[in-house]
Amino acid sequence: MRRMGAGVKGAKGFTLIEMVVLIIIMAVMSSVVVPAYSRLKDRAAFQTRIAAVVGFLSEARTRAIELGTPIQVRYDPQSDTFTAQGETTFEAADLPTDVSSTTEAAAVAYQRTLTLPEDCRILDLTAFGPEIVYSNVLSQQETVIYFREDGSCDGLRFTLLRETGDAVTITLWPATGTIDVEAPSP
Repeated sequence: MRRMGAGVKGAKGFTLIEMVVLIIIMAVMSSVVVPAYSRLKDRAAFQTRIAAVVGFLSEARTRAIELGTPIQVRYDPQSDTFTAQGETTFEAADLPTDVSSTTEAAAVAYQRTLTLPEDCRILDLTAFGPEIVYSNVLSQQETVIYFREDGSCDGLRFTLLRETGDAVTITLWPATGTIDVEAPSP
């Protein structure tokens, strides 16, 4: 008669030492991966904030061209808010016949607001261009620039800084209305 368990030589399984080694390897890998993921997530969040500011300025320029009227962009440092607004009127004769039921002018208003998140702030804000040279670096006053119907604008340069230390310099060029985003020079 055979004893139970006597012929079970070479059974497959994990030893306690193998399990401990596996746990140590997993702990080391997670100590490397989790901080890297956290930094990647923070950088992605900051890129989203940059894209929001650039998109806001680009949309204001586009609306100035589409509406054929200047769009005013105002930055309020007290509330860290950008506001774009403009208004134009179209004569009813300029509208399609199914829209123009009267001979009066139709007003088209544009207004958008962008409030920066609490972890971001703007530094070294400078408005410039052929008609203005105004720096708002230390001032707590509002800064106003205009996008014109031909796509040009007043220039604007500022640094967007995040509490984590991430920063970019955003430049709005007056002649073309194009926007550059670059890491600030040390």
